[in-house]
Amino acid sequence: MGRTRIVDYVLPVGGIHNPRPTIHNPRSTIHNPRPTPKFRPLLLAVALVWLPLNAAAQEPAMQGTLPDSIVITASRLPEDVRLTGRRVTVLTAEDIQRAPASSFDELLRAVGGVEMFSRGGFGVQSDFTMRGSSFNGVLVLLDGARLNDPMTGHFLANLPIPLSEIARIEVVRGPAGVLYGPDAIGGVIHVFTYAGLREVVDSSRAIEGTAFLQTGEHALYHLDANGYYVFRRTALSAATAWQNTEGAPIQRPDGSAVFGSRGPLATDFDRQALTAAVVQGFSNMKLYLRGGVDDRTFGAYHYYTPFATDTARETTSTSWGQVQLRSQHAASTPWSIQFVGRRLTDNYEYNPQTLANRHTSTNLMLQAQISQQMRPDLLFTAGVLGSLRRIDSNNLGEHRDYSTGVFGLARWHATERATVSTGLRMDVDPGYGMEATPQLNFAYNLTRATLRAGVSRSVRAPTFVEQYYNTAVARPSGNLGNPDLKAERAWAYEAGIDLYPAPGIAFHGTVFDRHTNNLIDFIMLSPQDTIFLARNLLDVRTLGAELDAQLRAELVGMPVTVEATYTWLDARLANPGEGVQYKYVLGNARHLVQVASSLQLDPLLLTVRGLWKEPQVAGPFTEAYGVVDLRLAYVWNSGRFRLSLSGEVRNLFDQSYSEVFDAPMPRRWMLAGIKVMRR
Repeated sequence: MGRTRIVDYVLPVGGIHNPRPTIHNPRSTIHNPRPTPKFRPLLLAVALVWLPLNAAAQEPAMQGTLPDSIVITASRLPEDVRLTGRRVTVLTAEDIQRAPASSFDELLRAVGGVEMFSRGGFGVQSDFTMRGSSFNGVLVLLDGARLNDPMTGHFLANLPIPLSEIARIEVVRGPAGVLYGPDAIGGVIHVFTYAGLREVVDSSRAIEGTAFLQTGEHALYHLDANGYYVFRRTALSAATAWQNTEGAPIQRPDGSAVFGSRGPLATDFDRQALTAAVVQGFSNMKLYLRGGVDDRTFGAYHYYTPFATDTARETTSTSWGQVQLRSQHAASTPWSIQFVGRRLTDNYEYNPQTLANRHTSTNLMLQAQISQQMRPDLLFTAGVLGSLRRIDSNNLGEHRDYSTGVFGLARWHATERATVSTGLRMDVDPGYGMEATPQLNFAYNLTRATLRAGVSRSVRAPTFVEQYYNTAVARPSGNLGNPDLKAERAWAYEAGIDLYPAPGIAFHGTVFDRHTNNLIDFIMLSPQDTIFLARNLLDVRTLGAELDAQLRAELVGMPVTVEATYTWLDARLANPGEGVQYKYVLGNARHLVQVASSLQLDPLLLTVRGLWKEPQVAGPFTEAYGVVDLRLAYVWNSGRFRLSLSGEVRNLFDQSYSEVFDAPMPRRWMLAGIKVMRR
């Protein structure tokens, strides 16, 4: 089998040896032959897959990921999920390849606890919220680096990584500011790529890749491809994706077409993404380099306002660069240093009669961390982060600021059953000065149950849009920033229980309570207003409960998986005001049900996902709705090649709905696809 060693995937900051045995997780996983990452093509990358490197691949270059019982994001350390004291959801490579999804944000629609506010289908643009946070209160990480844009959280889903390159997603519910700094009020979504997870050692030559083509109604096409090459201590990867559709016509409630100055409006979009990465292993360290771009153009009708004059179009371009140097996974004192740069340009035209807004935001970050096993039952991790943020805009003006933070985290195995994780972070930011954010989590493990609890503090500075956006200059409606905004500060408390009554079955229950002071929202003080003004709300209390159920089993020889989550949420404003219209704070669902299931009957694989949500406050743009997506695939294996033919139905029951104002979401949409994989 050559010289490849099975250490392909470890965490980006280096693995930590735990001298205490990890707790056995009774959940069994469904047996599958070698997991196959889902890659989707472009003919350019098909060439990468079948490069004339005719030496036989001795071992797969990409074989599996970390087990879902081991998580990284909850404490920056690889550990059994039952030791973290947190509720963590893992989306594995197998989950990703089965999902009826064309983009990163669509993958998350059925992930428990993540509420999506999409303005269009197929990943055009989406906001994320968790546990009632604003869309600026969720932090997204890419291979350990912060992805949030300093201008606005509306671009959080502009991931410069094609779907084919994503190996794993971890979702940590609840605040994580002590580990990752500001913005992690509602939770953290951590995206891992195959190259980012890979630990390179001496290896025989191997090449893999997948090409995917999907087409559907309204002239939709989706091309996504990936190639991966490994030789000795070097690994190379490249991936690209192209999506385009003329879109469905936009209609008023009476069925009449909506027109702009250029003719009928539609939900059209065009997106291209490209990324490449290099992993180089040395005797005691690993170098990881990645670059990526994401360009998209789309109709933005009522994406940000509900006004009749809004016939917007928008173009965005995201560039990403990442350099990471870290110790090998077996190091006694693991360390990592990482430099990241993100640049986003946005051109937004409200309508042809108004001046287009042009923004360029830049975020440069340098972070480092080191861990040390102080004694067999005590592990300590410390780190530092520095950031430069800048905006250059014909609307917001030119602004820049700097921030820095340091943190320390200790994980203590107090007894054989009890684990305590505690930490403290100190940040210095012009948005709030110097701020301390402590955190404490506790886990107590029984044979088939885990009790957990936590308390934490978090902070979020206002974004550039919240401070400086000024639509009033160009038009008499829209948003108006406020440079005098104060930072949000929140204390959060949670308690939960995880039950594992039998192999393959798990139940999770969590209650949480968050008190936020000076929460930021855009507000209209009376129905006659046409401007949403950014303001601080005095106090908001968010209560909630999450119930999760998981089944992984074989029924009559057929592997079955079912994951279902119900979330209840109640946001209470200290002084709501009569006739005041809030743009975001009351937009979260009061009741949210999310289900993801699959049934495998070789060679057929059926996947069904759905959600149902009911808003907290009824209004002209907030109605309860349910959506079901279905995917049926036929899989054929032959030697090193795997062929998959698939059919999908998005919005199976043709539900008419919107998630932000009345920006139309896709009605029923049929798609067909073909995927070829070389292993």
